[in-house]
Amino acid sequence: MKSQSEIMNLIRKVHMRFAKYFSREFARKRVTPPQYMMLMSLLEEGPQKMNSLAEFLQISTPAVTNLVDKLDKSGYARRVPHPTDRRAHIIELTPLGNKFITRLSEESLELLADTIGILSVADRKVIEKFYQQLYLHLGAALDTRRSR
Repeated sequence: MKSQSEIMNLIRKVHMRFAKYFSREFARKRVTPPQYMMLMSLLEEGPQKMNSLAEFLQISTPAVTNLVDKLDKSGYARRVPHPTDRRAHIIELTPLGNKFITRLSEESLELLADTIGILSVADRKVIEKFYQQLYLHLGAALDTRRSR
C-alpha cells in the first residue's frame, strides 16, 4: 500500500492533468477559469445576485462586475432588474451562454466517462466510495479552516 504522501501526490497529479486539459479548452473557447466558474454556478444554481456570485467565487463585487461585463459582451450572460430591489440586478445565462456552458460541461463529462469506462465495475465502486468520502471530509476540513 502506498504512503499517504504518495496518495496525495497521485491525487495532485490527476488534478493537474485535468487542470491542463481545462486550461487548453478554456483558451480554445476563449473563456477564463473564473468565467467558467461563474457560468457553471449560473447553470447549476440559476440566476443570482452579484454578491452571491462574489461569495461563491471568493472575489470582490467589482471583480464580479468585470466578469459579468465580459460575459455580457460575449453574449453568455446578462443583467436583469431584480424583481424587488430597484438598486440590484440579477445575473442570468442567455440561451447562448446556456448552450455554451452545457456543451463544455458535457465535453468534460465525456472525458471522465471515457476514462472511467475502461475500469472494472469493482474499480469504479472503489473510486465512487473514495470520492464520496473525499468530498465529505474535504467539506468538513474547509469549514473548519474557514472558522479559524
